[in-house]
Amino acid sequence: MSIGIGRGHWLTLTLLTLAILLWLFAGPAPDTLIYDRAGLAQGEIWRALTGHLVHSDGEHALWDIAALAIIGVMVERQGRSRLVGATLAGLMAVNACLWWCLPELVRYCGLSGLLNSLFVVALADSWRRQRHPLIPLVAVGLALKLAIELATRQSLVLDMAWASLPEAHVAGCLGGLVYLWLADLDIYRRPRSWHKRLSGCRKADKVERH
Repeated sequence: MSIGIGRGHWLTLTLLTLAILLWLFAGPAPDTLIYDRAGLAQGEIWRALTGHLVHSDGEHALWDIAALAIIGVMVERQGRSRLVGATLAGLMAVNACLWWCLPELVRYCGLSGLLNSLFVVALADSWRRQRHPLIPLVAVGLALKLAIELATRQSLVLDMAWASLPEAHVAGCLGGLVYLWLADLDIYRRPRSWHKRLSGCRKADKVERH
């Protein structure tokens, strides 16, 4: 299955463009855009968003942006609202973790926390479509990776200028799971099913009256 970016993936393209432009024009870890606890406390709320779109070094930016190009398309193919919901859930989960669970953390940057949220949603969507046995193995591999990173305090993939923050990755995964739970609640399905039944009754009534 092709995962190329097309015109229908404009939201993913927008996020990619922002991340690339910020890297090109602002450089590594720009002071005015990173997640900075003191700045946020002073009302610089844009950092809660821009901190996820800037990176500590070139390798960090390259891997995160490449991963977003793939995972973003996978999620957006299931609906633009799904990408929006998963992105917001990831942002809120990671920001909540940084602010309340890691009060000692001063600075943070990068897409990796958000990417974990999108990856969880992409895996769930892939499983629903094709039930391929490789998908649960990938999910187990993700869980093992997070556990090892939490234990060693090091990234298994990158050697970045800033230390990896596995708590942000875990928070992103939890945000993705919460989004999936909310998106699949029966309360969201019942109105549509009742609407279909009501429409069917109206059509039958029209036929009988005709």
